[in-house]
Amino acid sequence: MDSLRDLGELDLAIVHALQIDARAPWTRVAAVVGADAATVARHWQALREESLAWLTAWPTPERFSSTTDVAMVLLDPRTSADAVDGIARLPWVLSADDTSAGVLVLVAGAGGLAVLGDRVRAVAERGARVRRMDVAAAIVAEDSTWRLRVLSRQQQRALRDPSRPDEARPPRAEIVAEVAEALDEDPRMPAASVAKILGVSEATARRTVDRAVAAGLLRLGCDLAMPAAGYRRGAILWARSADAEGAAARAARLPEAHRVGILVGRAPLFVGVRARSLTSLQQIEQAWGDDIDVVDRWTVLRGIKRNGHLLDASGRSRERVPLRW
Repeated sequence: MDSLRDLGELDLAIVHALQIDARAPWTRVAAVVGADAATVARHWQALREESLAWLTAWPTPERFSSTTDVAMVLLDPRTSADAVDGIARLPWVLSADDTSAGVLVLVAGAGGLAVLGDRVRAVAERGARVRRMDVAAAIVAEDSTWRLRVLSRQQQRALRDPSRPDEARPPRAEIVAEVAEALDEDPRMPAASVAKILGVSEATARRTVDRAVAAGLLRLGCDLAMPAAGYRRGAILWARSADAEGAAARAARLPEAHRVGILVGRAPLFVGVRARSLTSLQQIEQAWGDDIDVVDRWTVLRGIKRNGHLLDASGRSRERVPLRW
């Protein structure tokens, strides 16, 4: 594994700002983090060139729930590295993690459960033995909702564009799909460029993007190599609760939780957590609540794919794979 430089406070603040608003002008980001715009832009360029941070365009849990079926699929640990790499490159595999139980992949489909079943069989046909498949009843939180929590609440409020609505009538689904397609490669694409792609005016393009984000159909953010920010350990918790929905909502509010789902199974609660040390797991579980019965814990050995990016052994983005499901 290549050594990573630890990100400085300014780098972390810039990433947190872009997690909140990936399209915020550098002048506004600079005012929030206490630097000039040229310095902020220079730091961001260095982060990008070193593949330590990258922008993402991602459908929110609300859009997942209305249009997408998802399954957590556990592969046998003996699955070859070549097979795992081929599976991770499939456009409908949203994430892949090597864990102490095997490689866990998140498979998605927009054509119903029959399509989801076909895709799991397609995974098996690539040389992987499927040990377990759990269909999601709901995705409560996913990676793009996770935040570094470096900026204060006052700084976070200062990032907000006062002209941007808190709530808005959502654009039509086909328009959201066009916007997502346009911003997939570059979430900071200027409104003028988005307008050319959509065939509308610049003002209309800007409003359309804002409405899609405000309506909870599109999330534009920033991801990073977690070890560079001190998050060198990860775990997956499987749990039960008499109130699964309430427990999942509480899990999504935990600072360490980056992925939360309610699955169909004996232990329906699925929570992925990031930590600086695995010794903090007990504290994380205690903070989750007394009514939670954690029935299994898997250690994440390394991330393989996240939010459409293949990761190297150090957690850096090595290649983007456009997601289609």
